[in-house]
Amino acid sequence: MDSPVSIYAELLSNIRQISLAVSLGSPSDGSTRITVTADGKDVEVRHRGEVHILRLPAKIALGSALLPITRPGAAALSWRLPLDQDAFASQHGDVADGRPAPWSATDLEAGSQVACRQCQSVIVARNAIQVWKDLPSDNWAEMMEFWHCHKPDDAEHHSHGHEAHDRRAENGNPEGEADDQNAKANEKSLAARGYGASSAISAQQGVGFVDLTTLLFAESDCQAITFSLSGYADGSRNRQDLVLGSKTRALNVFCSSCQSQLGFFNFRTAAIALSKWQLSCKSISEASPGISECLATTLIATISRSGSSKSLIMSISESAAESSADTVIHIWVLNSSIVYSSTATARCTPAVKLLYRLIQRDEADRMLEVVSCDAQEINLPAKALGDVVRLLDESNGLLPVAERVFKEWKVGLLSR
Repeated sequence: MDSPVSIYAELLSNIRQISLAVSLGSPSDGSTRITVTADGKDVEVRHRGEVHILRLPAKIALGSALLPITRPGAAALSWRLPLDQDAFASQHGDVADGRPAPWSATDLEAGSQVACRQCQSVIVARNAIQVWKDLPSDNWAEMMEFWHCHKPDDAEHHSHGHEAHDRRAENGNPEGEADDQNAKANEKSLAARGYGASSAISAQQGVGFVDLTTLLFAESDCQAITFSLSGYADGSRNRQDLVLGSKTRALNVFCSSCQSQLGFFNFRTAAIALSKWQLSCKSISEASPGISECLATTLIATISRSGSSKSLIMSISESAAESSADTVIHIWVLNSSIVYSSTATARCTPAVKLLYRLIQRDEADRMLEVVSCDAQEINLPAKALGDVVRLLDESNGLLPVAERVFKEWKVGLLSR
């Protein structure tokens, strides 16, 4: 039996074209016809009595065109189709990198309850959260400290101060010690105002903080959760019942009803961080985001912050023994803003296109220890890591066979 016909189209916005690939499952023959519809928005494939139609990710300038088959008898066909420039100009914002993170503070309704997405058990009661606030980027504290210490109008003052300190130090002047004390006092002042690199935003009752991938709550605002150092079976609803080690920085947080892991409790911020893809919450403008959308947003933010397109996606684990055996996803982003359509998904989907490969934790640790390492570390719960691998493997199957592998890497897509 012939395998089903599959069609894949990808918008190449930088060169104003659409890449179209058709897999027929059997050699093309006299019955094979690939045409563009009159409005330039769809492509129709006819092969051995079957008809398949795919909506293209953008309108093309070849309405009613019959696409030539340059390799008669081939089962895999491909073309580059020119875009309709006027239509593309009006839609260009849809494929820009400026898309907001899923479930930002402005998307969530004040007073909305938060529930476990798997069993709908209420985690944060209705009206417990009076306001939602977006958290700044990961390096906000360092940037605030740099700005405060190196404002342009203070540059000359700081420069002269350092020169005077150096002269006094060379002469053995004890005033140099006073300068050191003043510097330490200044650091304490910055930290008190929330500018210090060591400062952190702590949980506040009645306030829901929104990160790229998590929602952060005060412990007093949450209910029906179980804390644990490892799995659900070893946990307790009362955090005080757990015997903690001196180096314990976080606890796993589970839904007490269905036992699915929802997130973590962070001791430094005294906050419960719950993964967006594990929750249900009333949103004004968006459907509930999945792990793919959250990770895609994180990768884009990482590129913007560090300039590096490579990341190591690692699982979070308190046990060093378990961590050493974990699989790590090594990711290399090729294009952070594509739109694709496929007969397997039947819709146009914004996505991040990337290369990925699975490596062992010890190899990833060695990579991160190298000074010249250009990969950024991103941490996810172990189950979420497995879900990402599954999604990437599924997306790899959407691509034309010839485009699924590059050397030791696989090619994958993460929807945005």
